[in-house]
Amino acid sequence: MPQPDLPAWFDADRAAFMQSGVSMSLGARDARLRPSVTRGVGCRVLPGGEVRLFVNGPQAGTLLDDIAATGQVAVVFSNIVSHRTLQLKATDARLQALDADDHAAVDAYTRAFAAIIVDYGYPAAIPQAILHAPPADRIAIACHPHEGFEQTPGPQAGQRLEGGR
Repeated sequence: MPQPDLPAWFDADRAAFMQSGVSMSLGARDARLRPSVTRGVGCRVLPGGEVRLFVNGPQAGTLLDDIAATGQVAVVFSNIVSHRTLQLKATDARLQALDADDHAAVDAYTRAFAAIIVDYGYPAAIPQAILHAPPADRIAIACHPHEGFEQTPGPQAGQRLEGGR
């Protein structure tokens, strides 16, 4: 199957932001337009623009069912300190098992997110409780985002991403 072209707005800065210790929320919907949401636990951007989003399966049941049925996913990446926020949407999402690089990305994400939370004064147990799951429970959602939106609070919020930054 041919890979979609990488959108012009999908630049190295945005890819690095998505793979940092940002808060991640994934959303989907069922055929009756009922939403489902779960927290992401990491992301990898592969050459060519494939995005691999990671979730803890037991916490994401309905979302996983909705993605499997529709192939649609939206994800919001938000820096909890600066509030910089991006939203991406894809219509080719599919569920996959994680490989060794994916597990390493989840572990790196968990450490980065936890460091930010703890730096903000929260106990280390908080991010551990939010993000931890046995590696066997992790699920990858592979997709090629076709739409992106600036969601950082301010006058640009809601604008479609265009070109590089």
